[in-house]
Amino acid sequence: MVVLCSSSSSSSSSSSSTNTIIETPDTEVILKEILNSKPTVYILLASMVRFMAGFTIAAWKAPLFLDLFPEQAVSFSVDNALIIAMAGSASTLLGGIAADKLAAAASPPSASSLASRLNIQTNATNSSYSSLPSSSSFPTLNAAQSRLLVPIVGTLLAAPLWALTVYANSFNSASSALLLEYLVAECWFGPAQAALYAALPNPNLRASTQGVFSLLTAVGNLAPVAVGALISTSGLWGFSANTPIRDALLWTVTPAYILSAALFALAAAELGSTEKNLLKS
Repeated sequence: MVVLCSSSSSSSSSSSSTNTIIETPDTEVILKEILNSKPTVYILLASMVRFMAGFTIAAWKAPLFLDLFPEQAVSFSVDNALIIAMAGSASTLLGGIAADKLAAAASPPSASSLASRLNIQTNATNSSYSSLPSSSSFPTLNAAQSRLLVPIVGTLLAAPLWALTVYANSFNSASSALLLEYLVAECWFGPAQAALYAALPNPNLRASTQGVFSLLTAVGNLAPVAVGALISTSGLWGFSANTPIRDALLWTVTPAYILSAALFALAAAELGSTEKNLLKS
C-alpha cells in the first residue's frame, strides 16, 4: 500500500509543494510476517483452543447444573456469580503476578536476541551482557518461556478439575470443583499475551497481532455451537446425536484444555530454540 502525502509552503514571493511517498505494508505481508514465527503461531493456536474450552463452559455450565441438580437452580445462580467474580478475578490477577515473578527469576535475555530484534550488531553489547552474573532460578528458561509456565500448568490442572465438576455426585462437590477449576484455569490470559508479544520477530506488529488474537474469540465461539449440535437430536453433521450433556462437555472441554497446554509448551520450546539459534548465529 502506498500513501501519498503532500506538503506546501508559501511566502510573499514564492510558493512550493512537495510530495512524499510513504509505503505501508499490505495486510497479506503483515500476516505472513506474524505467521512465519513458530512461537507466535503456537501461542495463537493454544489461545484459540483455550477460548473454545472457556466459551463452552460459559455457555453450557448452567444447563449442565440444571440437568444434574434441577432442585439447586437458585443455589447455582448464586454460586456461579461468586465463582466468576471472586475465583475468576483472583486467578487472572495471581496468574499475572506469578508470571512476572517467574520472568524476573529467569535467565536474562541474550545480547544476540536483543540485537536481532533491534537490527543491531554490536560486540560491545554482547560483552556487556556476557559479563553479567546470573542468579537465575531457571537458568535454562528465558522470560517469555517462564511466563508460559503459568498457562501450561494452570490449563493442565483445569482438565481433571473440570472432569470432577461434570461427574460430581452432589451439588456441593460440583460447585467446589468448579471453584477450583476457575482458580487454576483463568490465570492464562495475561501471561499468554505477554509471551505472544515477546515471540514477535518485529515489535511493530503488536497491534496487528492483537487483532489476530481477538479474531480467535470468534473461532472459539464455534465450540459451544458444536456442543449444542452433539446434544441435539440431529447430532453434529449427523454423528453423535442425543449425546448426554455430561458426556458432551467432558469429551470436548477436557481434551481442549490438554491440547491448549501442549501447544503452550510447544511455544515455550520454540522460544528457547529461537534464542539458541540467535546465539549461534
